[in-house]
Amino acid sequence: MNLGTRAARRVVRKRKQSLLMLLLLFAIAALVMSGLAVRDAQGEQAEGLRGTVGASFTVERDISTGGWSGGYSTQEFISEDMIRQIAAVDGIEGYDATLITLPDIFNGEGEELVHDDYSFYNYGSYNSQYHELFLSGRFELVEGTHITDDMSGSIIVSREVAERNGLKLGDTVTGIYYPENDTPAVGMEIVGIFDVAADKEDRADMYDDSSYYSYSSYVFCSMDAAEGLIEGWGEEGEGISEAYYYVADAAELDSVIARVQGIPSIDWGNFKITANDEVYRNVSAALSDTGTLVSAMCALVTVVGAVMVTLVLAMSVRGRKREAGIMMAAGIEKSSLAFQYALESLLAAAAAFPLAYLASSRFAGALGAVLGKSAEAVVVTPEHFALVAAGGTIILVAAIAASFLPIARLSPAQVLSQTD
Repeated sequence: MNLGTRAARRVVRKRKQSLLMLLLLFAIAALVMSGLAVRDAQGEQAEGLRGTVGASFTVERDISTGGWSGGYSTQEFISEDMIRQIAAVDGIEGYDATLITLPDIFNGEGEELVHDDYSFYNYGSYNSQYHELFLSGRFELVEGTHITDDMSGSIIVSREVAERNGLKLGDTVTGIYYPENDTPAVGMEIVGIFDVAADKEDRADMYDDSSYYSYSSYVFCSMDAAEGLIEGWGEEGEGISEAYYYVADAAELDSVIARVQGIPSIDWGNFKITANDEVYRNVSAALSDTGTLVSAMCALVTVVGAVMVTLVLAMSVRGRKREAGIMMAAGIEKSSLAFQYALESLLAAAAAFPLAYLASSRFAGALGAVLGKSAEAVVVTPEHFALVAAGGTIILVAAIAASFLPIARLSPAQVLSQTD
């Protein structure tokens, strides 16, 4: 009788042992395939996160390297040419800049708008969607559109100010920097309304005069309107002091910043760059931690499964000492016996692994849902099956070798002498 026939008959005859091995291998394979699917989905999510969350950096005047005159820093301001040069660097998807003014704003009837501070804190803006306050998530546009560099005479106000003053999209307001000095009046159309996503009582966490204004008193106007507010009345301390640049691929932020700092026409002793990738790093770290947890789970299941399979096989081989001794005495090689034992286990694996592949798709979706992913995003692939099948086969062969080793060291007579 050849080895294959003996192995098949043994599997059929010892149904309970065969079923136990099949279920054990099924459970281990299903868990590991599911874990691999979740881990890969985690990696794809992290990769997609790079383009979804993005990152930004801020270029601002470094007043620590400039002088002072009349209470104002004499450090150079950011020029429009400098803004455009940086925006042209590969990897930068959008930009904004800041020309800060503190105007009073009036409605169409000439009444000053009601708000919580003595004036509004106004950001002159090229592309408000790339302003640090929107990129960070502290502000969220809820109506209308953002300001873009092709707009003129436009303004975005907070929902609180709009509601308190009965304003809506399309209304026209007038900004005046110094009403008592008859500074130019600039008409602006409300094109957007933002909501404060941060704590309503929170103050801007900045070390400048913006810290004294509530978020609801912030407004954003087109750059031409901001320049119109200070036309003929600009003071020494007024100009574009900050510019914000959005990088779509957050993982490329450092290299983009390095390219920006390599622009030879900019004196970087007068400016500083600050990376704003906290959101990406926090979310990426959370995904990485989950991925590590899933990988650890796969490793743990594999190790525990290998130990359990080895114990089950060791008990089975130990219970077959008399059979082994008789067969060895009849002239059957030890290697043939080991091959038969391995073949018996591999027959169970041949049924367990495909069943585990079919079942793990559903199980992987449930496991992914526990970790905050949609079931559709977690897919068990043929590659996962091949990896588990190959690894499982190696573990089975190693377990058989370890279980059979005590018998392989003995002669047929010694094996028979150890049986009852």
